[in-house]
Amino acid sequence: MVLEFFELCGLRPVEIRRGVWQVQADDVLMKELDGWRAGARLLQFTFDSRLAAAYGADLISQGSYRLNTILNLIRRQGILSRAHIPHHLFHEPSIRRRILSSVQAGERAYVLTSSTLYGQYFQLELLAEAKGLQKKESLHTLVVNLSSGDILKFPFPSHLLQAGGVPAELVSRRRCSLKEAYLQAAAHIAQLFAEQDQSWAEEALAKIAQEEAKLKAFFQGKTNSSDYAAKRQELEHRLQPVLTIQAVRGALLFTPLFRYRLVVVGTDGRERTKAVSYDPIANLCLLD
Repeated sequence: MVLEFFELCGLRPVEIRRGVWQVQADDVLMKELDGWRAGARLLQFTFDSRLAAAYGADLISQGSYRLNTILNLIRRQGILSRAHIPHHLFHEPSIRRRILSSVQAGERAYVLTSSTLYGQYFQLELLAEAKGLQKKESLHTLVVNLSSGDILKFPFPSHLLQAGGVPAELVSRRRCSLKEAYLQAAAHIAQLFAEQDQSWAEEALAKIAQEEAKLKAFFQGKTNSSDYAAKRQELEHRLQPVLTIQAVRGALLFTPLFRYRLVVVGTDGRERTKAVSYDPIANLCLLD
């Protein structure tokens, strides 16, 4: 990870002796790692404490200063990223045939015009923390369709993604805001927890009941005092089972949208126009 970090920064560490590397870090990188007063320097580092002591190299190991500076810098990157899937990865003639065959039996359809736009999906990495007598954390990755607000029920084809966004004029207007997408994803995670074993919450509630009984006995029935109220509030704050969900990272994913304006000839010979969009990710035909 550390060697890849430097390579992604455009630097190539050199192993100057077995187990010891050095890399020339510029002002920008060092200020990110060590603060605004830091300047360019030749960094020497190792993953072995004996080599660090022998050669005066920065030790990179669990809990070390240099590892923490690198991890903190990594965490500050990519909080909201952008990526896209090119249109040419999908076979447009097959999509066109599907659109034309979607009319009712006995009707015929012709393509008047066609265009390509981009739809939007929002990928969220969510940290869920179930806190009872103990704390349990889990990471969840969800993808929300910003055209419908629906959560994708199957894996997103991440292997097709390419870095970067697309021109704004080619992006179809989304109907679901990023905030609404987050709330939808958080509600989905909360529902998953609600369907799981609730012993973590039940144990915490039982503990609150025990401690409250002791508290009432200590105050000898004087539960209307401010001291009792403060102790009771502190008890709930410490033991109340709580599920918190927060977004760690997000990515706007721009995906192909194929738009067609059709002439549909009905069984009575009358013509009408129809605008249809096809989303190959959700495999959905949408009426515009």
